[in-house]
Amino acid sequence: MVRSADRALEILEILGTNKRGLKHGEIAHALNIPKSSLTKLLSSLLIKDYLTIDKVSGTYAIGPRVLSLANSYLAGLDIVRIAQPVVRDVMIKTGESASLMIRSGHEGLIVCKENSSHIVIARFSIGTRVPLYASAGGKAILAFISEEEADGYISSVKLDPLTPTTITNPEDFRDELKKIRKRGLARCNGEQHEDLIAIAAPVFGWDGRVAAAIGTPFPRIRSNAESEGIIEVVLSEASKEISRKLGLGWKSLS
Repeated sequence: MVRSADRALEILEILGTNKRGLKHGEIAHALNIPKSSLTKLLSSLLIKDYLTIDKVSGTYAIGPRVLSLANSYLAGLDIVRIAQPVVRDVMIKTGESASLMIRSGHEGLIVCKENSSHIVIARFSIGTRVPLYASAGGKAILAFISEEEADGYISSVKLDPLTPTTITNPEDFRDELKKIRKRGLARCNGEQHEDLIAIAAPVFGWDGRVAAAIGTPFPRIRSNAESEGIIEVVLSEASKEISRKLGLGWKSLS
C-alpha cells in the first residue's frame, strides 16, 4: 500500500511539471513503473478525478481534484487572506499587476495575484513556480534568509542563464543579495524574461523571519524613473502593512 501511495504521488508530481501532459508509456519510462502496475494506478487516479485523460491523444494530465485541493490549501494560508487586499491595493496604486510569492524549496510560488487593466501584462497565475535566483520576489526572499541558508541555496542550485542578463556567477549573486539587504528592495531586470522588469519587497512573519515577497512585474516598454519610483514606495509600504498584520512590530531593514 505504501509503495502504491508513493507511486501515485510520483505520477502526480511528474504530471504537475509537464503542462502538455504525458502518455502512458512516457510515464512508465520516466518513473520506471511496469506498464501493468501503472495502468491500475492511473485508473484509480482517473476515477477520483486526480487525473484526466485526452481520449484522442491518450495524454494524461492533472485533474480537477488536485486543483481543488491546491486552491483550498492556498486559500487556507493566513498570509494569503491577509495579503490579498494589500496586493489588490498595490495594483490599484501602481496601475501594474501585483503578486505575493512564497518560497517552495528552490522555487518561488505565486500564491495570490491581481492583474492590472493593461492589455500587455506579465502572464503569471496563482500556482506559478519561478526560479528564486531569476525573480525579484525570489531575490527579495533569499536576501533576508540567513547567510548560511543563502549559501546553501547558491551552492545547490545551478544558476542557468535564462536570458543574457541572468546573474549566473555565484559571487556576483551574493553581492546582489547584499545590495538588496541594504536597500530593502529587489529588482529583476529581464533576468527571467527579457522584456519583463520586476520590483519586490520582503514580507516578514511574527518571528521576524522573511515569509514572502510582494512584487510588481511590468513590461520594459512601461519602465521609467517616475513610475518605478512610485512602485518602490508602494511596495515598501505594502510589505510593512502585511508584516504588521502577520504580527511583526515593524523592524527597520537597515
